[in-house]
Amino acid sequence: MQPVLSQPRSWMLQVLLVSNLLLWENVYSMPMCFDMEGYNEITTEELFDSAIFMAQYISNLTTQMSEEFDANFVHSLGYKARNSSNCHTTSLATPASTEQIQQTQSDVLLKIMISISRAWYHPLKQLVRALATLEGACKTMLLKVIEVKETNQEILGELKAILIRVHPGAEENLYAAWMGLADVRSADDNTRYSALSNILHCLDSDSNKVATYLEALKCRIIHHNNC
Repeated sequence: MQPVLSQPRSWMLQVLLVSNLLLWENVYSMPMCFDMEGYNEITTEELFDSAIFMAQYISNLTTQMSEEFDANFVHSLGYKARNSSNCHTTSLATPASTEQIQQTQSDVLLKIMISISRAWYHPLKQLVRALATLEGACKTMLLKVIEVKETNQEILGELKAILIRVHPGAEENLYAAWMGLADVRSADDNTRYSALSNILHCLDSDSNKVATYLEALKCRIIHHNNC
């Protein structure tokens, strides 16, 4: 007969195990497969064109949002979160110069873009929630963030489709964990505003990276560097 005290211990172990699994799922969750249905009738060049258009659109939107947010909430703090080292995606090795981009293999560049896009899923989700309840935030900014969140998922799907199309069998990399939730939910206005400003600046930087990488990759794969 099993001792009575072992049952609550066993239950607690199960709870801790499930909690740890959920935590890791939120940080490094990776899809087992990707459904290409919906992309089969689209050429690789069309996938690139669509992804580039959306990436440039997101880049423009994030620049507008970042400037608007700082003008309304951060200017009085004397704080500018323009240091890219504060971004959660700095753990990803990304080429910075044109030469480095050209020297990076196509599959590696695609995996980097996928990792960047995936890394913004949770921050964008929390950014929508934060702006929805932020006193003084205009509705247009919230709508822009929602649009960026949805468009980022569309870009992610097209990037995966391109990777599978161009490099069949390639596996995705891990994506960067975001640990800024506490600051975004902080009761202190200065801390919360600074955190939101930092998210928007980092999003602006990463959106520009994805747009730049996509253009370079299209030139390489579609036009054989003749562009």
